[in-house]
Amino acid sequence: MATVVESAQQKDNLCGPFWAARLIGGDEDEIALRAGTILPDPADGSVPPGAKSKTDYTVELPKGPPELSGTSAQGLKEAIEAEGVKVTPLRGQWTAERVTALLRSKGDAKLIANVRTGRFWASHPPVEAVIAELAGEEADVWPHEWDVGHYVHLERLVGDSLVLVHDSYPTLGWNGRHLQPARLVAAALARGDGREGGILALGEMEKVVGEVGLWDNGTRR
Repeated sequence: MATVVESAQQKDNLCGPFWAARLIGGDEDEIALRAGTILPDPADGSVPPGAKSKTDYTVELPKGPPELSGTSAQGLKEAIEAEGVKVTPLRGQWTAERVTALLRSKGDAKLIANVRTGRFWASHPPVEAVIAELAGEEADVWPHEWDVGHYVHLERLVGDSLVLVHDSYPTLGWNGRHLQPARLVAAALARGDGREGGILALGEMEKVVGEVGLWDNGTRR
């Protein structure tokens, strides 16, 4: 797969393929096609506040009912593995302790997390909340501004309890990056909406933390 110029924003409904393309190189449309991504029909135009819809697809992707649309964990895993990249899928009971342990032990692996964004803090939390969390206190912040099933990149730990989350929409956080308490990352992975979340670890991990296996996010490949 040829490396292409990176886009700052994903195309509508291609969050998983966007992160695969960004982290391993390639084109999000082609990865979406191989992953079996399903576009919602009718199109829901769901983008976060401040973002503009982006639908300049270069391939013809299948369409289906909105409740079944998206990219399955299995499809995304297979599309990434087709490029010769090792992928370890992680699922199960998510806790703050497990999230932090995973980030500490990931080594050079890249973590693509399938989450429900509505369980996060707002992407622009007040500095007082960030300071409180870094000091070991739990802070209350209004909910995230966009509540959807979504793929994001978990970049690193900040201190002992905050996770740097990189979103595929630059309008969220600071050019797409925002800090989230590990306990809320765990809640976002658990979802609480009748579907499952999980993490795809791309590359070699220093230590595998948690249960290896795929999850059901409601999309059928």
